[in-house]
Amino acid sequence: MRKIMRKIMMVSLTGLFLLGLAAPGFAGNQGGTMTLDPFTGIYTFDRAQELDARSYYGLRAGYNFTKHVGLEAMFGYVPTETNSMAYVDRDVQVYRLGIDALYHFNPDGDLVPFILVGLGATQTDNGSKGMPDHGRGMFDYGVGLKYFLSETVALRGDVKQAIFSEGGDSRFNTEYTVGLTFLLGAEKKAVAAVPPVADTTAPDVVCTNPGAAVTGWAVDRNVTATFSEEMDKSTFTTSTFTLKKGTTPVPGKVTYAGLNAAFKPNSDLEKGTIYTATIVAGVKDRAGNAMEKSYTWNFATVAAPKVLVPVLISLEDSHFSHDSSALSEDGKTILNYNAKILKDNPKMKIRVAGYASASGTQEYNQKLSEKRAAVVRDYLVKEGGIDKNRLTKIGYGETRPAEFEAVPSDIYSEAAKANQRVLFELIVK
Repeated sequence: MRKIMRKIMMVSLTGLFLLGLAAPGFAGNQGGTMTLDPFTGIYTFDRAQELDARSYYGLRAGYNFTKHVGLEAMFGYVPTETNSMAYVDRDVQVYRLGIDALYHFNPDGDLVPFILVGLGATQTDNGSKGMPDHGRGMFDYGVGLKYFLSETVALRGDVKQAIFSEGGDSRFNTEYTVGLTFLLGAEKKAVAAVPPVADTTAPDVVCTNPGAAVTGWAVDRNVTATFSEEMDKSTFTTSTFTLKKGTTPVPGKVTYAGLNAAFKPNSDLEKGTIYTATIVAGVKDRAGNAMEKSYTWNFATVAAPKVLVPVLISLEDSHFSHDSSALSEDGKTILNYNAKILKDNPKMKIRVAGYASASGTQEYNQKLSEKRAAVVRDYLVKEGGIDKNRLTKIGYGETRPAEFEAVPSDIYSEAAKANQRVLFELIVK
């Protein structure tokens, strides 16, 4: 049994040593520090003591006077049994006390071997089962190994032998322990700073939004540029990031965040217009490197619709019968005139839009506006001879008034009359 336990502990200590060789470490043993070391292991007794080898638990506390030399006190406990023929399998409690001096080798390394020597004692408590209690003083010595996982924590393994005299003969007890050592009050060792590599690379524009030669750019969006590295925001102004329509500068505001510079116009851009954006040479990155040459690109905004005849032809309330979609004679006269214009301009297409005043319910006004638009379209087709594919219609009801009606029930007010209308919009598709 003792041989098996010894083998187990030796394997554990060997594994600790190999871990120290394989794993990255930190600081070594430090002088002027307190130590605290909980441990466990196997405690074996001299054969003459007739006690079984058993698990061993304890705690060490000490002080490192220098990085080489330390002193520690320990307390251990071994719950075992006697193998004496007179008291076979009786429980025995063994308490271990001691104080040891340690000398550390390679104290600045991650793997720190040490030797120790000291004085101690054991107290055996046999309970009330007829076996006598006794205590013994002893001399001990041993070897150990610490592997530092951090600046304040190390794995530790020990092999220690205690020698004492009994009945004129020398006795030998052996203990195998593993544990953790905590350094209290340890100073953190400064890590040598790696000097930064100087940045000498000039920045550049890697992309823009809109991109070069883009057409159809929305008139209400910002113009942005993305750089190859973080820039010095103080170098971005309306002088270094410009936007022009031809040679005319566009007023706006320049901002910078992350890797992006943005030009925000004070008002919407013009539709169907070519603009030129420029970021001048000299804007700098955070290391002070200037962009070597200016970056310029052009783009065009979304095109405006082409209006052939920018005139809205209106049929007012007087051109319809009262509160009806039927055309009056004046209304027919206006439509006959406009039918001639449409025949003379065969590319024209129009949308007939009907509107109503706020008098009456929304449903009624919606239907009235749609009926008036339909009547006008049908008249142009049947009486004016206009191809129906050139005409579309829509009714808006009371939703798009030309004037505000303070008193919706007053159907004879000027505002009500202005809102009861049909408009023509002539557009080349």
